[in-house]
Order: sequence, then structure tokens, then C-alpha cells
Amino acid sequence: MARRTPARPVVEKLRGLPNRISLVWLLPILAVLFAAYMLWQSYEERGPLVEIIFDGADGVEAGSTRIRHKDVDVGTVEEVRFGEDLETVVVVARLDPDVAPYIDSDTRFWIVNARINTTEISGLSTLLSGAYIEVDLDSTPGERKRTFEGLQEAPLTQRGTPGMRVTLNAEEAGYIYVGSPVFLRQIEVGQVERRRLQDDGQQVLFDIFVEAPYHKHIFQSTRFFGVSGVEANLTSDGASVRVESIAALFTGGIAFVNNEQLEAEEPIMRDGTNFKLYDNRLAALDSFFDDDDDDRFRYMVEFSGTIKGLRAGAPIEYNGLRVGRVMSVSLGEAAEGESLGDPTKARAVLQFQPRRLGVKNISIEAFNQTLQSYINRGIRVQLSSGNILTGSLIVKLVEMPDEPAYEVDFSQQPYPVLPTTQSDISAVTADVETLIKNLSELPLSSLVTAATELISDTRTLVASSDTKAMPGQINETLASFSTAAKQLERASGDLPVMMKALTSASRNADDVLAGLSPDSELYVELAAAVRELRVAAKSIAAFAELLEENPNAVLTGR
Repeated sequence: MARRTPARPVVEKLRGLPNRISLVWLLPILAVLFAAYMLWQSYEERGPLVEIIFDGADGVEAGSTRIRHKDVDVGTVEEVRFGEDLETVVVVARLDPDVAPYIDSDTRFWIVNARINTTEISGLSTLLSGAYIEVDLDSTPGERKRTFEGLQEAPLTQRGTPGMRVTLNAEEAGYIYVGSPVFLRQIEVGQVERRRLQDDGQQVLFDIFVEAPYHKHIFQSTRFFGVSGVEANLTSDGASVRVESIAALFTGGIAFVNNEQLEAEEPIMRDGTNFKLYDNRLAALDSFFDDDDDDRFRYMVEFSGTIKGLRAGAPIEYNGLRVGRVMSVSLGEAAEGESLGDPTKARAVLQFQPRRLGVKNISIEAFNQTLQSYINRGIRVQLSSGNILTGSLIVKLVEMPDEPAYEVDFSQQPYPVLPTTQSDISAVTADVETLIKNLSELPLSSLVTAATELISDTRTLVASSDTKAMPGQINETLASFSTAAKQLERASGDLPVMMKALTSASRNADDVLAGLSPDSELYVELAAAVRELRVAAKSIAAFAELLEENPNAVLTGR
């Protein structure tokens, strides 16, 4: 039998990396790659992490407090911790990636809590849901920022609200606060966003926002003034009361007004313009003529005697219209060798405002010529009483045709001197003195004595026994009237029966007369009795009708 040799195995070596890696290892590799991808995607979808610094974090809790924009959740607070100085609180929040491109230097954060004060009632929904952080974003992407200073209060005007912001300068803050309304013709058109001191501390600055479309009514010549609930003024022109708004009574407010003779002027329509804030409406309206306070139209007058009550700012009136104001008041010029002014005289510098006289863009030469023509016609300057209650004085231009001619030296320095006439204050003083004199001549002592005696006699009369007995007598009289009225009522009830009886007797008498001879004596007597019965029946009927219409006729006679 032939012997067989076993076959030798043949081993073939596979060349290349795919031949050396088993497909079984691809599954865990793919799983790792997928997990890494998911982790990266999750990291990218987390959004940016920001730090917001507040003075306090009332109601803010890590893991529960939400970040909102226009009532939509855009993030969550992840951590709340103290700052390095332990004076501030750092809130770490994770925002959604959708808003990440808009987290730039213009982004603002503030905490929303329930707020109730004199200017607003807001955030009441947080009483149930808890506090949240509001974020204000603009619509323009910007450079990413990570740390922010949180606002202590919510901005009164949200970003993107159409309108205009202006700044007002005032001497004092008064009763105007953040949130105070801004009015135009008593309609609320904006609010005060911020008030602060100027860097040098000399003025108070108010940043206000006027909503569209009302911001189109702000011009370069617009005047702003402070208002309160009730504004009362007592001046030489009289007393006036103005109510702007009930809301302004509690929070104060600001209003603005334009010149009624506004010329062709374009609205400002840009932020950052500065205006002066006047104290009241009257001062704001008068300021429209301040542009005419050109020293070329200033003149001087001299008054004899006291001018107590005349102050700078007093009006100059002509025919009841204001045409200027008093700029300054001082003593008369000092005599030669004297250091003090003449105390028996006083000087006042008058500022005329041509626009109040109905002219504008007039030259000083033309104005002086017009003023001289007025003086030639008899116009003089007079010191007059403005208000008896306050004792204020004003300056008037009055027509005095009998005054001598006066030529004004318009080249005189510092100002030309205008002619004056006797003040009417002396006449008013004389009338008051006459009134006091007449009152003093009245027999006041005898009048007081007579009044005292009258009071004493009255007390004696009231205390007398006869006066005390009068109520009882009056009661007895009233009782008698009552009894008589009852008797009359019963009698009036019997009147119809009496009338019926009389009528029946009259008819029976007529029947008897029909059977008698007209020539007989009985007929004549019976006919007379019938006539008397008829007259009595008519009288009783008239009396019954009178009682029916007026039951008091028996007592009153009417």
C-alpha cells in the first residue's frame, strides 16, 4: 500500500491596512465620533455665558430665574455670587444662541420686581411667578461682550420707541422726578427719563423723551416749563389759576409751548438738543420776546419820591398792553462831591421790545423817531400801582396832552432819558387817606354804645315774664283756631242739607202761590218770603263754594 504524505498548509499574508482591521471595531469608533459630535453641538447650542453686576439680587435664584426679552424666555440664571469687593452681586446667566449675535455694548439688563410708587405700578405679575431679568437688545449685531453693569431701574422708554430725546437745563429740580409726564396742550406726550446734576453742580439736567408723532412739534424756539397740578399766579395783571393735569399734582411735570406767530421753521427731529427749563408758563411765554432785549432799545427815566414796589422785571404797559420791562432800579445820580446817590430820586432802566409794539426788524433810528413822535403827542412815562394787594408797581406810558414839549437826547450816555409825569400813586394814597379819615370821623363810640344797649334791651325783653308767657298764649290761640276750624268743618258738612231744605221750601212756596190770588195780602207776604229764601240759598251756596276752594278763608278773611 502506498504511503501518503500529508499536505502542507499554505498561509497567505494579506497586504494593506483594511486587511489588518476588523469591521467589528468600526462600530465603537462611529459611536465615539457621534458622541463627540453631539457634545460639540450641545456646546454650540448652549449660547453665550454673561455676567451681570447688580447692587443687589432681590428675588434672583440660580437655576430658576429666567432671562426675558419682550416676554419671551431667552436664557436662565446659572449662578449668583458676590463680587470681589463684596459690595455687588454677580449674576451669571446662560443666553440662547438665537440672541447671541446681539449681545454687545448696547445691551441692557435689569431686574423686574413688583413696583408700586407715586409714578408707576408695574411688575405685579412677579408676585406669583417671581422676579426675572429683562434684557433690552437692539436689532443690529455687534461685537460680543461678556460683562455688563445691570440697571437699578427699568428704563422708562424701551429701545426702538419712535420719538426724540432732549435735555433741559434748570436752576433747581423742583417737584419734577423720573417718570414725571411731559405735556403738550395738556396732552401727555412723553416723560422724564433721568434727572442729574451738571458736572459743575451749577444746574440740574433733565433727560426727557417725547414720543412720535408729537416730537414734530419741537422747534429751536420751543419753550419748556415746569408744571404742577394747580398753578396760581398773583401779579400786577391779576390772579390766574391753571390746572395742567391731576397726575402732575403728585409727580410734577413738564410742558412745552410754541410761539403762536411761529414763522417758517423746521422741526429739530434729532436727539441731544438742549433747552432751558422755565419756572412756569408765564415766564416761558414772556421769553419769546427776550430775543428783543437789545440794549439799543434801552432808555432811562427818573422818578421823584419813593418807588417801593418797583422791581426789575416789572412790566411796561401802553394802553393795557405790555411793551417792555424794567431792567434795573437804582438811586439817582450822586451829586458832585458825594459818594452816594440822591435818595430823593430813583432811576429805572427801561427795555422796550419792538415786537410787542407790532414791529420787527426795525432800526434804532426808526424806533427813536417813532418814540419822539409819541412824546410830541404827549406820551409820558408814569409810575403806577400794579396790584394793591401786593403793593407792586409798574411803569405806564400815558397820554398827557397838556405836558410841555420835550426833546429826547438820543445820544446821551449810558441811555437816553425819557420824560415822566406825576405818579398816580399819590392819588391812590390820597384816596386811602381820605377813606381812613372818614372812618376815623365816624361816631364809633356812640355806635358801639347804642349797639350794646340794643343787645341789653333784647336780653331783658327775652328774659321778661310776659315774653316767657307768650308761647302759652300762642298755644291757646292755636287751640282756639283748631276748635273753630272743626266747627266750621261740621257746619260746612250741614250746608248741603240746609241748601236742599231751602230749595224744597222755595218750591213748596211756589206751589202755594200758584193757588192764591195775586191781589190777596197772603200772596204778597208769601212771595216776599220766597224771594228771601232764594237769596239765602244763593248766599249759602257761594259760602260753601268759598270754603271748598279755601278752607282758611274764615280765619284769614280771604
